[in-house]
This record gives sequence, structure tokens and C-alpha cells, in this order.
Amino acid sequence: MSLPESSLGALTDRELLLLIYGEVNAIAAAQTDIETRVRVLEAANNQSIGRTALTGGGSGAIGGGVVALALKLLGWF
Repeated sequence: MSLPESSLGALTDRELLLLIYGEVNAIAAAQTDIETRVRVLEAANNQSIGRTALTGGGSGAIGGGVVALALKLLGWF
């Protein structure tokens, strides 16, 4: 909502309050939209961190098992 073509002095208090109320609603809606977008990005980031941790932990466990088996076969363990 934007200001009308006429000067602000010609507007009544009620009209000014309605204009301000409309601008505040627009700002509040934009804030909610931004928060929603950030939450989606945050969830995607958390998923990628979880997958990275799972991959790293799994590969470490497999690598440790291979090394332990190799040491066992070589008689070091």
C-alpha cells in the first residue's frame, strides 16, 4: 500500500492510521516469509550435517574394522 497522490495534510487521522496499519501488515507478512525461508534452509543444512556425520562415522568404523582384521591376520593383534 502506498501513499495517495494527494498531500498528507489533506488526509484525516483515520486515513493516516489505515495507511500505517497497511504498511505494518505488509512488513509483518514479509518478516514471516523470511523466517519461513530461513527455516527451510536451516533444515536442509542440518540434514547435510547429519549425513556427513553418518558417512564419516560409518567409513571410520569400516576402516577400523579393516585395519583390525589386517592386524589380526598379520599377528600383530
